[in-house]
Amino acid sequence: MLTRQCLALIVALACVSPAWAGMDQEGSSQRPGLFFAWLSPDDGPVWATFENPAHLQQMVRHCHTGAPVFALQAGTRYQCKAELPPKSAGQEEPYAAGMTVQGPVPQSDTRQYRIFALTPPRTPQWLVAEPDAEQLGALQSFVQSDDRRFGALRRQLQWGAARTVQQPQGARTTVVVPGRVVRDRDAFYGAQRHHVFVRGSSGYAYMGEVPGKPDSYVDIDGNDLPGLVVSEGCDGWCVSLWGLTGGLRQVARFGGH
Repeated sequence: MLTRQCLALIVALACVSPAWAGMDQEGSSQRPGLFFAWLSPDDGPVWATFENPAHLQQMVRHCHTGAPVFALQAGTRYQCKAELPPKSAGQEEPYAAGMTVQGPVPQSDTRQYRIFALTPPRTPQWLVAEPDAEQLGALQSFVQSDDRRFGALRRQLQWGAARTVQQPQGARTTVVVPGRVVRDRDAFYGAQRHHVFVRGSSGYAYMGEVPGKPDSYVDIDGNDLPGLVVSEGCDGWCVSLWGLTGGLRQVARFGGH
């Protein structure tokens, strides 16, 4: 069965104005100044929308002044271009802008996207590793301590593939553990759910489940909790960005063909 996030994305793409036929990649964000783009401008624009329309205008002004943007996955500097659709008389202000960037492009046989921000990330690189015996034992004890809450979850967790994510000088450690696999062959969909825990000074806390595998970790809050860039296998692109500050929540998405 398709996830709620992917269904929402499909609905959003289906509701694009007919005048924008052929716009097959779209990104949306709840955060100002946060957008998706292909690393090569030859791959075309990603049409960016925001929960708050004022954030779209802020980003367009930023790009028009020639100010740089920064790829959150590594902190690399780029120049951005924001293309607004043609506006006819009496038409409302545009709700999306076609975003492209100019800067370093890695050698690859496939298109490469990144998440960009108007300011450089405080943490451009996160330390990702296998948990040591003490970390893993403490997490397993935490999950085993509450059978009513974690009984069903415990049976699906794949401890051998768990990963820790840390800021170099951070006080907290995020642990991501794979869970069940979900497939819908008719919809060309397949993904493995992953469960997120955070260890602080008082022990572990369970944050919740993300719909797919984290591909990378980025700084979206300026603290020691990473944002998770999550991919699901679908007929095209199904990528979402999840934040942990204040609880696990989706803050952006990217999709299309």
